[in-house]
Amino acid sequence: MRNLAIRGRVVTDYEVWDGTVLIEGGSVRGVERAEPDADEVHEYPECLVLPGFVDLQVNGSFGVDVVTGPDRLGELSEGLAATGTTSYLPTVISSPRELYREVLPVLAEAMREVPSGAEPLGLHLEGPFINPEKRRAHPVGGVSPPDPDLLNELLDLGPVRMLTLAPELRGAAELAELAGRRGAVVSAGHSDAHFGLAYGSFDRRVAGVTHLFNAMGPMHHREPGLPGAAFAHPRAISGLIADGRHVHPQTVALAFRMLGPDRLYLVTDAIAATGMGPGEYPLASRRTYLDAAEGIPTLSDGTIAGSILTMDEAFRNVLAWTGCTIPEAARMASATGARLVGEGSRKGRLAPGYDADVTVLDPDNLAVVAVYKGGARVSP
Repeated sequence: MRNLAIRGRVVTDYEVWDGTVLIEGGSVRGVERAEPDADEVHEYPECLVLPGFVDLQVNGSFGVDVVTGPDRLGELSEGLAATGTTSYLPTVISSPRELYREVLPVLAEAMREVPSGAEPLGLHLEGPFINPEKRRAHPVGGVSPPDPDLLNELLDLGPVRMLTLAPELRGAAELAELAGRRGAVVSAGHSDAHFGLAYGSFDRRVAGVTHLFNAMGPMHHREPGLPGAAFAHPRAISGLIADGRHVHPQTVALAFRMLGPDRLYLVTDAIAATGMGPGEYPLASRRTYLDAAEGIPTLSDGTIAGSILTMDEAFRNVLAWTGCTIPEAARMASATGARLVGEGSRKGRLAPGYDADVTVLDPDNLAVVAVYKGGARVSP
């Protein structure tokens, strides 16, 4: 079996040093400081060699919408790989039951057939069991009160890896328990939960928070709400859209100081407009509009509807805004999200036995230079 060595400035959990990532059979065989001894050597002098990015919230990108174009998942995977992402969760926002029945089986089949690029790890159902007062860009007709029969049907239709729900809804705790028993990670989002209820949900099946600060009650000094509970609970892990529009850069820095790199993970919440020019783009059953001057997709009424962020941009942003180290930024972009969805033993680290998913960044501008999936170069 032929092996490959990727040499550069290797980013491990806590350090960056000149070294070699040895790859064999699609997995990392070792990470060494020594000169490479391999059948094939790819040299990237001074470049950062880090784990491929893991994005747990992708509605679409590059003109592809997960819901309206589920059969185009291969195109989406190839586009995401060019931004350094090697694993992701195709995300479906709150939708009518009939739309779930139509789309989820097609997505399940498409996920099995993605030939190259970023790997879909499963589906993220962002809804439909959310607080209608915090639905934001989700269609009102797609929101549902907690319904065990509906949840069971959704879990049967596709490989659901993550479920976002509002823990304050009557019956939400039972739904979280059901989802957890069936292998889905539960995250609190699109919620107006008060501090005590949110904190208590983290003691049970709810593992963390979806896009911290967005589509939830604010953090107030007399009622910290869901954001305060996310800060206070030692096991809660929160996703964050670090584009500077959804969350102010100084608030991103605050979240990092409060949570650290092992309880904060980066997501894009990207939609089909990502990587495209101004125009009209789908977000499931909704229409969004990207204006060159605004630089963020919105509904016709001005409601923000997802982002045009990419994971390499998010990585650069947290480095610029938080004062974190490169290994800390890498953990937020890879290992923490992978661990949340049960992939922490094979994704998100450059260590023996892990999948050989590698992103190489330019040392000066941190642009993507090369991306490897399972040891095979997939981009550019």
